[in-house]
Amino acid sequence: MRLERVSFAKRLAGYHEAVKLPTQPLVEGRLLRMVGLTLEAEGLRAALGSRCLVINDDSYHPVQVEAEVMGFSNGKIFLMPVGSLAGIAPGARVVPLPDTGRLPMGMSMLGRVLDGTGRALDGKGGMKAEDWVPMEGPTINPLNRHPISEPLDVGIRSINGLLTVGRGQRLGLFAGTGVGKSVLLGMMTRFTDADIIVVGLIGERGREVKEFIDEILGQEGIKRAVVVASPADDAPLMRLRAAMYCTRIAEYFRDKGKNVLLLMDSLTRFAQAQREIALAIGEPPATKGYPPSVFARLPKLVERAGNAEAGGGSITAF
Repeated sequence: MRLERVSFAKRLAGYHEAVKLPTQPLVEGRLLRMVGLTLEAEGLRAALGSRCLVINDDSYHPVQVEAEVMGFSNGKIFLMPVGSLAGIAPGARVVPLPDTGRLPMGMSMLGRVLDGTGRALDGKGGMKAEDWVPMEGPTINPLNRHPISEPLDVGIRSINGLLTVGRGQRLGLFAGTGVGKSVLLGMMTRFTDADIIVVGLIGERGREVKEFIDEILGQEGIKRAVVVASPADDAPLMRLRAAMYCTRIAEYFRDKGKNVLLLMDSLTRFAQAQREIALAIGEPPATKGYPPSVFARLPKLVERAGNAEAGGGSITAF
């Protein structure tokens, strides 16, 4: 009898917790205006960074487009679409989506090619999720980071001998068009001593993405690599997400104690994607045409690389 009372009390406590706060109603909005890549909506309740679904029910073929809240002013919400807006008309419904805030991660990602949202581009089907992590990784106290004291063999003798790379270091690779940057990155993926390689192809031409994977990376190079590709014809928000996503993948493996080599081609296109978004929602240009938010976004991305605490993994970034 006592066990039954204890069990009933636990169940009752769970029900009490569930009904303690009233359920917030789902408040939809309507699309008012579209200028360039920016959508303006009113009437909905959505937080900055949350996702919404823009639905046009008035056509014979209903259209649904995912968008992200980028700003708000005077009762209006500014959204940036992830995909094409073809078929979206004035007055379309704007429905907030439940924010799961979690991304699937696991060793099954190795050898795969993904887009900026984690969907497979290689036609190999889904992946087994071992963990679910938020897009924003935990911040490491700079005083707790292990210092850069060990070299990382990147597989290129000229770099190892003359410009030795430290494990956990962040480096820039600068060169003109067509002089072999992608080939050099591909050589690193095949011959480096790093445990895991994460490659971000941000804003590349579509044909160059396939060439990099098939010819430069090759079958041997991709076995211990994860490739996140967002070609130039993707929406700027998708290119932005792809850069953040591949950095989050590198953080995940670093937290597992792995030494990760993160290759992002390129950080310039990440800045250009953020510039497109910022200018579209009305942010004023500042230094060399780049709005202030670009210079706020860049360190938030690149400072996530580096060593973890003593005994942990590392992210060496190019």
